[in-house]
Amino acid sequence: MEGFVPWPPEFARRYRQEGYWLDKTITEILEESFERFASNPLLIAAQSGRVYSYEECGRLVTRLALHLKSLGLELYDRVILQLPNQPEVLLTYLAILKAGGIPIMALPPHQEAEIGFFAKLAEARALVIPAVFRKADKQQMAENILKEAPSLDIVLVGGGTPRQGFHSLDALLADPIEERTVDRAFPRPDPDLPAVLQLSGGTTGIPKLIPRTHNDYIYNFLCNAQVCALDQRTVLLLAIPQQHNFALACPGFMGIASAGGCEVLSDAPSPDAALGMIETYQVTHWIAVPAMIIAVLNHPDRSRYNLKSLKIILTGGSKLNPEVALRVRPELGCDVQQVLGMAEGPLYWTRLDDPDEVRFGTQGRPQSPGDDLKIVDPSTGEEVRPGEMGELWCRGPHTIRGYYRVPEYNAKAFSPDGFYKSGDLVRLDPSGNVIVEGRLKDCINRGGEKISAEEIENHILAHPSVDICACVAMPDPVLGERVCVFVVPKPGQELTLAELNRFLLEERRIAKFKLPERLELVDALPLTNVGKVNKVALRNTIAEQIDKEGA
Repeated sequence: MEGFVPWPPEFARRYRQEGYWLDKTITEILEESFERFASNPLLIAAQSGRVYSYEECGRLVTRLALHLKSLGLELYDRVILQLPNQPEVLLTYLAILKAGGIPIMALPPHQEAEIGFFAKLAEARALVIPAVFRKADKQQMAENILKEAPSLDIVLVGGGTPRQGFHSLDALLADPIEERTVDRAFPRPDPDLPAVLQLSGGTTGIPKLIPRTHNDYIYNFLCNAQVCALDQRTVLLLAIPQQHNFALACPGFMGIASAGGCEVLSDAPSPDAALGMIETYQVTHWIAVPAMIIAVLNHPDRSRYNLKSLKIILTGGSKLNPEVALRVRPELGCDVQQVLGMAEGPLYWTRLDDPDEVRFGTQGRPQSPGDDLKIVDPSTGEEVRPGEMGELWCRGPHTIRGYYRVPEYNAKAFSPDGFYKSGDLVRLDPSGNVIVEGRLKDCINRGGEKISAEEIENHILAHPSVDICACVAMPDPVLGERVCVFVVPKPGQELTLAELNRFLLEERRIAKFKLPERLELVDALPLTNVGKVNKVALRNTIAEQIDKEGA
């Protein structure tokens, strides 16, 4: 497949011999679960309380896949999937796979700039959107993108009346096409080729597309389900976007489905909602970024809720501070399991039988015995001594060998011998676990959402009042980091944060979670000795200013 970087033959051979790669498709693995656990509940829509069994999910997936086939979707066609957290996002994801397509896992807040880029880069054939998301007219967005992306010719709309030429996702799911279809055969994808295009954290502009193959992604979620000890009694609460790698396969929905458990899918990440759903649905496992854990720990009425069913909080997306981790067991009565994970594939988990100082003070070790890692000096590529800080480099049976259709970037992001350069600065603990110390790349981690400073700066520079600007992370006690932008205005111009964000939303059409949350107007930006903007100085400046304001 053009633009896809495969594993070298010697590694592919080894991963098969050692049993990591099964040469099956995701559809085949999950259909085994649909049959084996047919009467078990697989999915609960938290908003309505509707319960979907394994058998019903399988039937609806087949139905929608037949509709996609009738609309002309063909093997390896790319489909941008942008639905919010509702059952349709998973049913559509699985239907695209069954029809032979490749879903692109776009986030619901993404707007025209991001979706249009994905459509053109991947030559996407189809787009699946909600009619409206947070007052944004997604159908108008789709119409705008159709004018610029000639490959797009299928648009499915959920939750509203489709415009002319678009198709109602709800109507397709309600129409029993299987009862009048004789030919129910679907093309079988090559397990060594991409199954899903995930999104990178976007540290260098708009996110890159990450090609996850059937072989590597199946091993990813099967291994993860084992590390997290999932089984038929597991009830997993998920309120982060379902498209996230964490939510989809780490262990996520596919890990749960492979083990016979049940996922409670919610679009409400608030602490009140989380506490209520844990009590109502007898949740045993909760996927939560650190900001969500902190909000629940600090909730003034937490004692009103019965949390006895909760056994484990699975946390990642950003570093969980040891002080917070230590509060979980005495205050919530459950355990916490940390993961350092990336959509590119590497997954480092703490284990529940680790000593407390390891479980609470580190971010884990490789989940697979087939994983290779090294910690290097990023300036030389040489490994650092044990205990010293360096950049984490990863290689293994579920770690990609290159991003999709960006060969120039791949030459920088991967070593000649196939290690992915994660950008995470870590130290190796004597236990063999890694301790995250920060990010090498210029990225802002807002509650687990990775925001590229460069991308936001490029949009801000289009504002007529802005001369130069720099986006940096400012500390936040709940989300970890928020976006602060330093702006040098053009002579005689003024600018407010509200005006800037209105421009970014209405004119540049970027996702709302990327908007700056603080604006500092300055006469000049500090520079390093080589003439680059000194972002270390800017981060220190805003951190000191916030400290003063707090005091």
